[in-house]
Amino acid sequence: MSIRRRRRGERGAAAVEFALIMPILFMLVFGIVDFGYAINRHSVINNATRDAAREASLGGGKADIIAVAQQSLDGVAGAVVQVTCIKPTKAACGSNYDADAVSNGWAVVTVKYNHKMITPVSIFFGDSISLDRTAQMRIE
Repeated sequence: MSIRRRRRGERGAAAVEFALIMPILFMLVFGIVDFGYAINRHSVINNATRDAAREASLGGGKADIIAVAQQSLDGVAGAVVQVTCIKPTKAACGSNYDADAVSNGWAVVTVKYNHKMITPVSIFFGDSISLDRTAQMRIE
Protein backbone atom coordinates (compact mmCIF):
# COMPACT_ATOMS: atom_id res chain seq x y z
CA MET A 1 0.00 0.00 0.00
CA SER A 2 2.83 2.43 0.77
CA ILE A 3 4.33 1.91 -2.73
CA ARG A 4 1.04 2.87 -4.30
CA ARG A 5 0.83 6.07 -2.24
CA ARG A 6 4.39 7.04 -3.12
CA ARG A 7 3.69 6.69 -6.86
CA ARG A 8 0.71 9.02 -6.60
CA GLY A 9 2.89 11.68 -4.98
CA GLU A 10 5.45 11.51 -7.81
CA ARG A 11 2.97 11.67 -10.66
CA GLY A 12 4.04 15.10 -12.05
CA ALA A 13 7.76 14.80 -11.25
CA ALA A 14 8.74 13.77 -14.79
CA ALA A 15 6.85 16.71 -16.31
CA VAL A 16 8.51 19.16 -13.91
CA GLU A 17 11.98 17.73 -14.62
CA PHE A 18 11.31 17.90 -18.35
CA ALA A 19 10.18 21.53 -18.03
CA LEU A 20 13.35 22.43 -16.14
CA ILE A 21 15.74 20.74 -18.60
CA MET A 22 14.14 21.76 -21.94
CA PRO A 23 15.32 25.42 -22.02
CA ILE A 24 18.90 24.31 -21.45
CA LEU A 25 18.60 21.62 -24.11
CA PHE A 26 17.07 24.05 -26.62
CA MET A 27 19.83 26.63 -26.04
CA LEU A 28 22.44 23.91 -26.54
CA VAL A 29 20.86 22.81 -29.83
CA PHE A 30 20.43 26.43 -31.00
CA GLY A 31 24.06 27.15 -30.13
CA ILE A 32 25.26 24.16 -32.13
CA VAL A 33 23.20 25.28 -35.15
CA ASP A 34 24.30 28.93 -34.94
CA PHE A 35 27.98 28.31 -34.40
CA GLY A 36 28.02 25.56 -37.03
CA TYR A 37 26.59 28.04 -39.53
CA ALA A 38 29.16 30.65 -38.46
CA ILE A 39 31.98 28.14 -38.96
CA ASN A 40 30.62 27.39 -42.44
CA ARG A 41 30.56 31.12 -43.29
CA HIS A 42 34.11 31.49 -41.95
CA SER A 43 35.29 28.65 -44.17
CA VAL A 44 33.62 30.17 -47.25
CA ILE A 45 35.18 33.57 -46.50
CA ASN A 46 38.61 32.01 -45.95
CA ASN A 47 38.44 30.18 -49.28
CA ALA A 48 37.21 33.27 -51.15
CA THR A 49 40.04 35.36 -49.71
CA ARG A 50 42.64 32.78 -50.68
CA ASP A 51 41.20 32.38 -54.21
CA ALA A 52 41.20 36.15 -54.74
CA ALA A 53 44.78 36.46 -53.45
CA ARG A 54 45.83 33.71 -55.85
CA GLU A 55 44.23 35.63 -58.72
CA ALA A 56 46.11 38.74 -57.60
CA SER A 57 49.41 36.86 -57.41
CA LEU A 58 48.98 35.82 -61.03
CA GLY A 59 48.74 39.45 -62.12
CA GLY A 60 44.97 39.93 -62.21
CA GLY A 61 43.51 43.40 -62.12
CA LYS A 62 41.48 44.73 -59.21
CA ALA A 63 38.16 44.09 -61.00
CA ASP A 64 39.19 40.49 -61.74
CA ILE A 65 40.28 39.92 -58.14
CA ILE A 66 36.99 41.23 -56.76
CA ALA A 67 35.06 39.14 -59.31
CA VAL A 68 36.87 35.96 -58.19
CA ALA A 69 36.15 36.77 -54.55
CA GLN A 70 32.47 37.50 -55.25
CA GLN A 71 32.12 34.28 -57.21
CA SER A 72 33.57 32.31 -54.29
CA LEU A 73 31.35 34.23 -51.87
CA ASP A 74 28.18 33.21 -53.71
CA GLY A 75 25.45 33.06 -51.08
CA VAL A 76 27.26 35.25 -48.52
CA ALA A 77 25.41 38.54 -48.81
CA GLY A 78 27.01 41.62 -47.32
CA ALA A 79 30.67 40.56 -47.56
CA VAL A 80 33.05 43.40 -48.43
CA VAL A 81 36.20 42.74 -50.49
CA GLN A 82 39.21 45.07 -50.21
CA VAL A 83 42.28 44.80 -52.45
CA THR A 84 45.56 46.54 -51.64
CA CYS A 85 49.22 45.88 -52.30
CA ILE A 86 52.67 46.31 -50.84
CA LYS A 87 55.52 47.37 -53.13
CA PRO A 88 58.82 45.43 -53.21
CA THR A 89 60.33 48.30 -51.20
CA LYS A 90 57.80 47.52 -48.41
CA ALA A 91 55.95 50.79 -49.08
CA ALA A 92 52.17 50.70 -49.24
CA CYS A 93 50.52 51.14 -52.60
CA GLY A 94 48.37 54.11 -53.43
CA SER A 95 44.69 54.06 -54.22
CA ASN A 96 45.17 52.70 -57.77
CA TYR A 97 45.90 48.98 -57.35
CA ASP A 98 46.22 48.28 -61.08
CA ALA A 99 49.00 50.87 -61.51
CA ASP A 100 50.81 50.23 -58.22
CA ALA A 101 50.86 46.40 -58.14
CA VAL A 102 54.20 45.34 -59.58
CA SER A 103 56.10 42.07 -59.82
CA ASN A 104 57.79 40.98 -56.56
CA GLY A 105 55.33 43.09 -54.60
CA TRP A 106 52.62 41.66 -52.38
CA ALA A 107 48.90 41.51 -53.09
CA VAL A 108 46.74 41.81 -49.98
CA VAL A 109 43.08 40.78 -50.14
CA THR A 110 40.76 41.29 -47.17
CA VAL A 111 37.17 40.05 -46.90
CA LYS A 112 35.00 41.38 -44.08
CA TYR A 113 31.66 39.90 -43.12
CA ASN A 114 29.34 40.47 -40.19
CA HIS A 115 27.59 37.15 -39.45
CA LYS A 116 24.17 37.63 -37.88
CA MET A 117 22.95 34.96 -35.47
CA ILE A 118 19.86 33.10 -36.68
CA THR A 119 18.61 31.56 -33.43
CA PRO A 120 17.70 32.95 -29.99
CA VAL A 121 21.16 32.05 -28.66
CA SER A 122 22.14 35.61 -29.61
CA ILE A 123 20.81 36.86 -26.26
CA PHE A 124 23.89 35.26 -24.66
CA PHE A 125 26.57 35.94 -27.30
CA GLY A 126 25.47 39.12 -29.06
CA ASP A 127 23.59 39.65 -32.29
CA SER A 128 26.52 39.11 -34.64
CA ILE A 129 30.08 37.87 -35.06
CA SER A 130 32.65 39.73 -37.15
CA LEU A 131 34.38 37.37 -39.59
CA ASP A 132 37.40 39.01 -41.26
CA ARG A 133 40.08 37.22 -43.27
CA THR A 134 43.20 38.57 -44.97
CA ALA A 135 45.39 36.74 -47.48
CA GLN A 136 48.68 37.99 -48.80
CA MET A 137 50.59 36.54 -51.76
CA ARG A 138 53.60 37.64 -53.78
CA ILE A 139 52.77 39.04 -57.22
CA GLU A 140 54.55 37.04 -59.92
